[in-house]
Amino acid sequence: MQKEYFTFEEVYDMWMKEQEKKLKISSLANKRSKFNKHILPNFRKLYIDQITSEQCQAFIDELSTKMKSFKDYGNQMDLLFRYSKRKKIIKENPMDYVAYPYYEDEYSSKEEDTGVEFWEKETVNTFLTRAEQELSFRVFAMFRTFLYTGIRKGELSALLESDLCQDKKELSINKTLVWINGDYQLLQPKTKNSFRKIGLDDETFNVLVKLIELNRRLREEHGNPNIEPFLFPRPSDLKPMRSAYPNETLHSTCKRFKIKNIKVHGLRHTHASMLFAAGARMKDIQKRLGHSRISTTMDIYTHISEKADGELSKKLVSFLNNEDNENQDERI
Repeated sequence: MQKEYFTFEEVYDMWMKEQEKKLKISSLANKRSKFNKHILPNFRKLYIDQITSEQCQAFIDELSTKMKSFKDYGNQMDLLFRYSKRKKIIKENPMDYVAYPYYEDEYSSKEEDTGVEFWEKETVNTFLTRAEQELSFRVFAMFRTFLYTGIRKGELSALLESDLCQDKKELSINKTLVWINGDYQLLQPKTKNSFRKIGLDDETFNVLVKLIELNRRLREEHGNPNIEPFLFPRPSDLKPMRSAYPNETLHSTCKRFKIKNIKVHGLRHTHASMLFAAGARMKDIQKRLGHSRISTTMDIYTHISEKADGELSKKLVSFLNNEDNENQDERI
C-alpha cells in the first residue's frame, strides 16, 4: 500500500536518488549543499502536501535579505515540488505563487554588464608587475598562469607537476578538481574539447619550473616527499587549494592595487582578449580555451570588440573636442 503522507525530507531523499542518475558529482554536491544549508532546516519535518505558498514566500523573503543568490534556492525548491506533483504526492506546486523580491543590483548597470569582463593590456602589465614585487611567489605564479593560459579555476587546481611537459614547454589539461564534503575529487573535464595542451611562453614556463622546485622543498619540510604532487598545493598541508581561494585572493589583491576586480573568470576573458588583439585565429582560440562550441568563443569576441569600439568612439570625441579647444585658443 502506498504511503499517503510524506515529509519534505522524505521526498527530497527520493528525488535525490533520481538526480544521482542524471547529474555529475559536482552538480549533485552543489544541489545537496543548497538544501542542507538553508532549505532542509526550514522544511525538513513538514508534510510536503501541507506546505503553503505563504510559507515558501516567507522563506524566500527572508533569504533575500541574507544573500544575492536567493533565487537559486527558490529554483531548487520549485524543482522538488514539481517532482512531488509528477509523483502525485501533491496536487499543486506552492512555488507557482511565490513572487521573488526585487534585488536592485540585479538590474543596475544592465547596459554595462555584458557578462564578459576583462582587463586592458596596461592593466595586465601593472597587475603582474606589482604581483611579482609585492605578493608571494606562489600567488604571483597562480595569477600569471591564469592570465597567460586562460585555464579554468578547477583546471588549475587539478594540475599536477607531471602535467607540465618540460620538453615541449606546455601544460596538459586533462582533469578538473572539485571539493565535496571536505574531500577533493579529480574528475574528467566537462567536454572532450576541454582535453587540450597549452603552449607556454618562456617566462611563464620558467615561473612554473621554479614553482616545482619550491614544491619539492615544501614536501621535504613536511616529511612527505611522495604525496600527490599538485602544481599549486596549499603550503599548510600540500592538498589542493580551496575552490574559493583564487577569487578571494584576487579580490583582496585588486582592492590593494586599486584595480577593478573582474574575478578569476574575467582573467580567462582577458587571456582571450589578448589573443584576439594579437591576431590569433578564432578556431585556435577556441581550442586553447577548451570551448566545445566556437559560438562561445565568438560571443566573447563580440562583447570585447563592442566595448573596444565604444572606447574608440569616446577617444574620437575627446580628440575632436581637444582639437576644437586648441583651435579656439588660436583664434583668441
